[in-house]
Amino acid sequence: MNSVETFTHPEPSNGGGNGAANRAVDWENPRVAAILSAAATCFARKGFSATTLAEIGKELGLRKSIVHYYFASKNALIHEVQSFTQKRYLEKVKGSLSSSDGGTKQRMMSALDSLWGSLQDNRTMVGLNIEVWAAARRDPELRKRAATLQHDARALIAEGVADVLEIDAKDFPPMEALSVLILAVLNGLAVAQELEGEKDAKAKEAYQTFLYLLRLGMKAMETPAQKS
Repeated sequence: MNSVETFTHPEPSNGGGNGAANRAVDWENPRVAAILSAAATCFARKGFSATTLAEIGKELGLRKSIVHYYFASKNALIHEVQSFTQKRYLEKVKGSLSSSDGGTKQRMMSALDSLWGSLQDNRTMVGLNIEVWAAARRDPELRKRAATLQHDARALIAEGVADVLEIDAKDFPPMEALSVLILAVLNGLAVAQELEGEKDAKAKEAYQTFLYLLRLGMKAMETPAQKS
């Protein structure tokens, strides 16, 4: 499966309707990657509308003109930041799901712990997601991209969970719904934790409750051979 690689060659940035020509974005260019990372930080901190290209440049010690050289408009930058940030997250998800050891249950819980940990460690992405979900209501292109990214994330999680459970996802109809549930719960708890503050333990307690319920569900799904 190549869900992560889907984002390696994004569509050219849109000029945002200001007459600027479309520009291809090279994520392998260190300066481009630095601008996208800085933009994600600024957008998550202040929001899309309150952030200027000058502030993004200042974050890196660059002039606004240099940022504008790589991105025709702030609108184009917003769309690119979303895909770039999600790509990096999906790479972490893929690594988390493939690096778990132990028995089936242990690997499943370890993989989920890794996913939860990556969300907690990446506060910028959580803040950016909040901005994207809000802005997507007014921006059809952003909504389209957000839907595609969510679909790819769910597909990757479904593939990883199926591998952990040693089953074929195609032969287990609830797998798609399970991946939707996992992603929705983890994203929702991360957002709650962001809004309520890192010192608030409610999100962590809710996550442990979710794991408990998931263990019960997995136990009910076990075959007689697995139980023995």
